[in-house]
Amino acid sequence: MEKDLARVEAINKLISLAEDIRFCMYTTYENGRIESRPMTTLDIDADGNAWFFTSRETEIGSDTNSGEAVTLIYSDPKNNSYMSVSGTAAIVDSESKKEELWNLMSKAWFPKGKDDPNLVMLKVTTEEAAYWDSTSSTMVVFFSMLKAVLTGTTPDGGDHGKLNLA
Repeated sequence: MEKDLARVEAINKLISLAEDIRFCMYTTYENGRIESRPMTTLDIDADGNAWFFTSRETEIGSDTNSGEAVTLIYSDPKNNSYMSVSGTAAIVDSESKKEELWNLMSKAWFPKGKDDPNLVMLKVTTEEAAYWDSTSSTMVVFFSMLKAVLTGTTPDGGDHGKLNLA
């Protein structure tokens, strides 16, 4: 069922899906090619912006231009949940944000810790987002698809729509 969500509901849905899925493909368009790499979402703030750690020594940390267009693609096939977030990226050097979002698992990727001078925050300011979310189990989705094949109808794909954060 198509269900577009606005402001508070949209941000809550964005937060819910990003927290459940956690990992996304951070996608940019560079040199005539689409490039994606996995990133761990640390936070979706109250305005719907996504936050990540990165290092100045990585391609993302050294090459991201403020305002660069990016897409975050979240996928959880087990739970039939998907989300696409489009926005702009910026490197943010904020000690308070590092402190707020640092966790034990971050140390695996950043062994020098939160005080590493190369550790920076990557903020994606969300401009638009879309989601596809089925609360049904995989078995229910399968039977819905089987029923659709047998009856010539369209299966119930769960909720989907746009997330209007403005």
